[in-house]
Amino acid sequence: MPDVEDPGALPNLADQALSNLVNQFARPLDFLRELAQNAIDAGSPRIEVSVGFDPPGTDASTGVVRIAVDDFGEGMDQDIIDNQLTRLFSSSKEDDRTKIGKFGIGFTSIFAIEPDAVLLRTGRHGEHWELLFHADRSFNKVPLDEPVHGTTVTLFKRMAPSAVAALVQEVRFVLGAWCEHARVPIFFRDDTAQSGPAPAPSDDPFAAFATVRGGDATRVNRPLTLDADLEVHHSEDDLRVVIGTADPPRFGFYNGGLTLLHTQSVDSLGRFGDQLGHLSFKVMHDGLEHTLTRDNVIQDAHWEAAMAGVLRARAPLRDEMMARTVTAAAGGEDLSVWHERLAAEARTPDGADFLTRIAAQPILRDHRGQPTTLARVRAQERRAGFVLLGQGNTALHEALHRNGMLLVEDARATRALLRRGAAPFSWPWSRRTRWLAPAHEVFILPGLVDSGALLPLERQLVARAEDLLRTTVGRRLGVRIGDFAGAASGASVPLALNGPPDGSVFLRARPRWPGLPAFLRWRTLLVNRRHPLFRSQLLAAAEDLDVAAFGLASALLTTEGIEGDGAFRRLVAAMQPEPTP
Repeated sequence: MPDVEDPGALPNLADQALSNLVNQFARPLDFLRELAQNAIDAGSPRIEVSVGFDPPGTDASTGVVRIAVDDFGEGMDQDIIDNQLTRLFSSSKEDDRTKIGKFGIGFTSIFAIEPDAVLLRTGRHGEHWELLFHADRSFNKVPLDEPVHGTTVTLFKRMAPSAVAALVQEVRFVLGAWCEHARVPIFFRDDTAQSGPAPAPSDDPFAAFATVRGGDATRVNRPLTLDADLEVHHSEDDLRVVIGTADPPRFGFYNGGLTLLHTQSVDSLGRFGDQLGHLSFKVMHDGLEHTLTRDNVIQDAHWEAAMAGVLRARAPLRDEMMARTVTAAAGGEDLSVWHERLAAEARTPDGADFLTRIAAQPILRDHRGQPTTLARVRAQERRAGFVLLGQGNTALHEALHRNGMLLVEDARATRALLRRGAAPFSWPWSRRTRWLAPAHEVFILPGLVDSGALLPLERQLVARAEDLLRTTVGRRLGVRIGDFAGAASGASVPLALNGPPDGSVFLRARPRWPGLPAFLRWRTLLVNRRHPLFRSQLLAAAEDLDVAAFGLASALLTTEGIEGDGAFRRLVAAMQPEPTP
């Protein structure tokens, strides 16, 4: 550590500080952003960047590349040059929140590319100056007789011809990345293709650029937009936001249209991450500032205000998202992408309120392809306790439809939305996982066996068991026999299924929670003719019909969970002989 009491140590400290500033940039060519920012701060109506190359002479292996940045702003006089440009940490921008080069280090960034020389020409208030910075960062300053308007910074660097094309490509990339939405026109020109034949050898490496040969300029900056499948624009005073849906989400922060940060990291959103992390956005605000290391945005009051504006811009995006989904549902389009977007919105802290607000909108389709709503799904879930999925007009789907059941068109993204958008429960077991399933996993259309096709003993057994069940349960209950061979047989399916009075459709399995809604209970029990228990009771009926009917009724009450212990006790009591007077 140099002795700070030694006057000779101070220049060493300054050199060290300058080196630290120069070497902080991730890419050496990032200095282009800093010079563009300085030009915008100087009020330049346009910025021109060009790259030229003079090939090597016959006795050399390297030529000289030139990168020039021209602005037409207010320029600099001697006071600015001496007290701001060439003095570290001195800047006229200190108290101007609209000028983000606050630390006065923009120009020092040009040395990150290790140029052989940097030539700066500028003029202001009738003064015109030329500064030549050498490789060791020392400089000479001389006055000029001819007028100079604005500021031109030209970097010179020796380079092999084979490296020039890559340099041009990187310059174009860096300009596009850092200046993509600049509020003043920025043009790039590749002059390397217009370079003439090698000049005669000269001790002056910059002599080749006495005459500039121009190519066609292309505009670098472009309107503030996203590469997204849906986007909306929002403006408030000095705030501009474009927000949309894109994969993967990206977040851009800009001041004067120049990029402060463009990232996929949700960490850059701070406390807004859980609200905005699934979306893409770009926000432009003159109060935003980057950190000294240029790798993040300072999360201060200006950042908070900008992010609050982004959050407000989400509201019209949600409206547009919902409108697009409604149109897609009505037009028979694939709903996957829109349901994925809505599901992502539903996962935000206010997602439940958002889905409630759009519940009446036809953003879903039923199994027949007709638009339907979350409100209808919620109404059925409150009645039945589950959400049914289905695709196409199958016999089962149509039978359920005739019984007033809603089947939602099935898709992975739709399921994700429904898991968020179904109704909240008020039952004691409301913390269970929502039952969301294809209709064929919940219901079945087995073959019903006509009474005339039954064996006489089967009819007697079923009739007696039905009488016992009605006596026990105290309400009307039908029992029918079905042939389950078409779906499953034996013990692989329950002994009995529950269904409506007409016997058209039955619950495949007992529900995953206690009880059933009233409209699905105690209608008709369909007994599996092929089930081992039924077959064993049929054999027992040949010896004692009452005992066999008791066994079958008991199994229906207990094994299948159709009723509780109280009903079983009443069944036992019903089988007791009446006392003799």
